[in-house]
Amino acid sequence: MVEAVNQEKIQRYRRLVQSLTDLGHSHAKAIQTKRHQLTYFYFVRCAGLVSGVVILVENKHLSAAFALQKSVVDTVINGLYLGYAADDTEFNRLVSMTIKGKETGSVRKRAAKLDAALSKRKKFMSGQFAELVKKTEEYVNEFAHGGVLSTSLDVLEYPPQVAYRVLADCTLLMINL
Repeated sequence: MVEAVNQEKIQRYRRLVQSLTDLGHSHAKAIQTKRHQLTYFYFVRCAGLVSGVVILVENKHLSAAFALQKSVVDTVINGLYLGYAADDTEFNRLVSMTIKGKETGSVRKRAAKLDAALSKRKKFMSGQFAELVKKTEEYVNEFAHGGVLSTSLDVLEYPPQVAYRVLADCTLLMINL
């Protein structure tokens, strides 16, 4: 028999996400550049998305939680890319396009550029974000695009580990930003 998702565990994730959000807000007070201010805005978006994942899991909307995980990944990659990898020309171009409401490019390409920039500082960080985008795309394709598997997540009982997986993944992504 499949056990239900433990409400106490969901509440722990909710508290953890709130603690991370509070920590991010307290660190934001020291921001002095527009670039880092924009990265903070991505953090705020990420915090809201991860809170949404917690609510979706709590209400047993698992396929929607997996779909939202893709937005969490995109937010983390875009925020880190703009904050740490984009040169000034690229940064200004992306900000200008975003203000106009235009498409700003491929998250996959940004992840690769982010990896390259971060690996110059820390060798162990090579390839981690490109791999993250690839794995998330695989999950989204399996669990969140309205196919038989994703639909079954919302109507069948599933092991709680499936729900804990999306909660843990999204919360850990938030820590990156």
